[in-house]
Amino acid sequence: MSQESEDSREDGVTEKHKFWQPHIEAWEHSGTTQSDYCMEKELSIKRFGYWKRKLCSKNPEGVSFVPVSIKRAYPVSVNGGASLRLVIGNGYGVDIGDGFNPDTLKRLLDTLGQRV
Repeated sequence: MSQESEDSREDGVTEKHKFWQPHIEAWEHSGTTQSDYCMEKELSIKRFGYWKRKLCSKNPEGVSFVPVSIKRAYPVSVNGGASLRLVIGNGYGVDIGDGFNPDTLKRLLDTLGQRV
């Protein structure tokens, strides 16, 4: 692609961006549905939706990361009440209590066996 066609393509995108961004912002503050806004402004609802997704994905306002502390749901080692402790290579250990599910244990051992 030539530099000239790339520039004209970028100009077209910029022009479309300049056209749709104010409409998206006006709609957000209008309190109306997208459909009603587009009918009132004589805009294509499909084009509006396309540009809303495109512009909002580039500039997600109010999105931020929040630190979360995670507490273990289960202790790493359950010594009390375990009738059997199975120790597998590489430091893996499984405490097996009364009423364990054999299918679950088999899947766990298969998974650990692939990593050992």
